[in-house]
Parts: sequence; structure tokens; C-alpha cells
Amino acid sequence: MKFNRRFFDSSVNFRKISNERFVLSFVISLATAYTIYAFFYVLREAFRVLSFGFENFSNILSESDRNFYNIFFAGLSFIFANSIFINLLLSKPQQVVSPLNPKRKRILNDQIFLSFNFSYWFTKIGLVFGVFSMCCMDFNFLPYFKFSSYLLLGVLYLESWKNLSCIFKKNRFKIQLLHLLFMMLLVFGLSRINIIDYKAIDALSISQNPIIDLPHSDFYSDRMIQYDWEVSFKLQLNENNDLEINTENKNKIALEDVASFIEERRIFIREELMPFLAVRISASKNMPIKYIKMFEAELYSINQRKIVYDVHNDNLMASRFEKIGIDKMITESFFEIKLKKDIPIPPVPNYTENYQFNDTVNVSIQKMVRINGEEISKDKLVDKFKKYIKPKTLVLYMYNEDIVYQDYITVLSSHFAAAHRLRENEQTIFRAHEYDYNESFRKEQTILKVKYPIIIKENLIKKDAKR
Repeated sequence: MKFNRRFFDSSVNFRKISNERFVLSFVISLATAYTIYAFFYVLREAFRVLSFGFENFSNILSESDRNFYNIFFAGLSFIFANSIFINLLLSKPQQVVSPLNPKRKRILNDQIFLSFNFSYWFTKIGLVFGVFSMCCMDFNFLPYFKFSSYLLLGVLYLESWKNLSCIFKKNRFKIQLLHLLFMMLLVFGLSRINIIDYKAIDALSISQNPIIDLPHSDFYSDRMIQYDWEVSFKLQLNENNDLEINTENKNKIALEDVASFIEERRIFIREELMPFLAVRISASKNMPIKYIKMFEAELYSINQRKIVYDVHNDNLMASRFEKIGIDKMITESFFEIKLKKDIPIPPVPNYTENYQFNDTVNVSIQKMVRINGEEISKDKLVDKFKKYIKPKTLVLYMYNEDIVYQDYITVLSSHFAAAHRLRENEQTIFRAHEYDYNESFRKEQTILKVKYPIIIKENLIKKDAKR
């Protein structure tokens, strides 16, 4: 009827869209998608760079994680751009859809809500998570969010078609499928574009704060960190197999400069608190043990006895907010020691050098571990060590220069775990939480450590000595 056509015309005629308007809308939507994608990309890299100063390790994204982020950002960008494209086609007066058609208003309202309200909400949530990730979140939890992220993209895409599908009477599913395939092609194409040279950022981060493949250990020390002062170093080998030492200030120093660096830190510590100063080292699990002991020799020469070996543990909650390690006292060095005469050296504490031992347990560390000549598998080391942890029983580690750091940590952690379990079996007083200072607890722990001590000396067999 003429009345209906004049006041309630529900017909849709896509042929009325001019080529110029279609091309202009498409170009603007592509530019919008690129701008939104670039914004999210730069924002991600900005948070990543800012987190370099807070993270213990370099925040380097794997290629799979980076591809996921790029696809997710590109998907959001094109969903928003698709809404802008539809708004540009249907918003201004034209003959495609009648201004009085209620479908037109619903479509435009849906696209406006989708583009602006969701982007506003998502940006706020993204900023909160971005700031929070700089100190309190790990990217190890990313796989748990991948499915929900892809599901979110699917829901947003279907939401954009909620009322738009009403104007397609024929071949609706075919048109929607072709549109989806075209959108996916654009998304994957945009996700291949790297707005920033992330490889240069990664290289700079790694050079200042190298990624260390730490040795694995099921045991780590329960440390009361509020009473400790630490100096951290990262040890790695360069292309010439020379030892490189990275300080906590992200500077490189030579081996002979370690003593003076520690002395600078000692200046700010009262003399009675000097024994609490610990040196924490991070080194690759495949590094030959001789380089670790060369570093320890420098510490020994200035009477720095307390050392912490950083380790990796499968328990993410244990190492999420702070590094975990094994505490140990350096007792003797096997390298030629030259005391640093120009550096004030604290008094020598009463360690194992002054002990009188009734028994010695020989532990040979190779690919297979031998205790008093008996070959012991690694899964039985803890139970074996329990038999030899007694007062005035010395455990002598013997190994050559060829063994790797992981072999040493495997034996050391098993030794410490055995002592810890023996003490734990007789423990009667417990702390309410990790930082609870309990005098009764401290006294009992002292008694248990005397009853089940960890007394270690080490003998590094050099290649020349074997011949």
C-alpha cells in the first residue's frame, strides 16, 4: 500500500549504495582497524618495557604468545572497524534503508554500543591488568585465557550480526559465512604487522638482564628475607666461553671486580649485621661447575661466606613474587686464593675449618652419583643422605671440572632436603606465617640444626691432577 511505503517502508536496497560511498567507508574502516590495532600493540609494548625494571627476569614474549596477542588485538580492531563501516553506510540520509525503518535504528544502536561502550570497558580493564602485570602477574598463566579470549571475539562478532542479519532475506547464512571468512583473512593479515621493532627491545632487555635457564630443584630454602641483605649476580658464558658477570644494576663487571663491588655494598651495613649479607647467583644449569667455583673463590678471598644458588621449581606459587634458592656457606676453596689486601675483610667466622670430625662421607658427583663408592640413583639420594646426617660427620663432595651446574645442584638439594625432613619430623613448634618471629621456634630450630647439621667440604679434581 502507498500508505505503508510512505510511513513504514521496511524494504532494503543495497544497490542504492554508491561506489564512492562504499569505497570511502571501507577505506576509513581499514584505517580505523589499523589505528586501534596499533594503539593496543604500542600499549602492550609500553607496559612490557616498563616492567623490565620490576621483573626478576626479562619479560620476553614467546612467538606463540605474541601471535596470540596480535590475533586478539587484530580481531577486536576489525570488529570495531566493521561497526564503523556499517554506521557509515547506514547513518546518513540515503535510499538504502528508509529513515523510518525500525530495523535501521536497531542496527545503528547495536553498532554504536558495540564499538564505543565495549571498547571503553575493555580499555579500562586492559589498563588495570597492564599495570598489575608489571609487578604481580606472570605470563605463565596466559594459556588459561586463550580459549575465553577467542570465545569473546566470537561473541562480539555474532553480536554485530544480531540485528544486521534481519535485513538479509535470502542466503543469509551464506553471506554471513563469506563475511566471516573475509574478516578472518583481514585479521590474520593485520596480525602479521609489527608496529614496533620488538626484536630490538628484546635484545636490549636480554643484554641488560639475560634470561638464565636455572637448574631445577625440588627443594629450596625457607628464608626469612626481612633479616637478610643480598647482592645479586647473573653468571653466563659469552661466545668465547669467558665468564660474564651481570650485576643487579644491569652492568657487566669482570671476575676480579666482584670483591670491590661487594665491598661497596658492605659500606652501608653495620658491622654486627655483616654475617647476614648474602650473595645470590643465577647461572645456567648447563654451565660447567668450575666457573661457579671461580666466582666463589672471589667471595672466599674477602670472607664472603653466605651464598644463595637460584633454582627453578615447578611450584609457580613458590617463585611467583620472589626468587627461590638454596642457602649455603662457602667453607673452603680449591682455587689459588689471593686475599684482597686493599679491601677490609670481616673476621673469619667459625665454620667447618675448625671442626673435629669423627667420620667422613665421600660423595662423588658425576653423571651417576656415588656415596662411599656405592652408585645411587638420583631419586634415592634424599633417603641415602638421611643415614649420614649426624653431628661431626663431614660430607665431602668430589667432582671434576666437566660436571655441569645441574649435577651439583641435584646432589646439594637432595642433601639439604634430607636434613630438612629429619628436622621436620622432630619439630614441635611452628610459626603462624613465614614472617612470624617466634623465639621458641628459633631456639628449637637451632637445636635441630645442631642435631642434624649440614657440614660440607668440596674437592674439585682438576684435569691436570687426574693425569
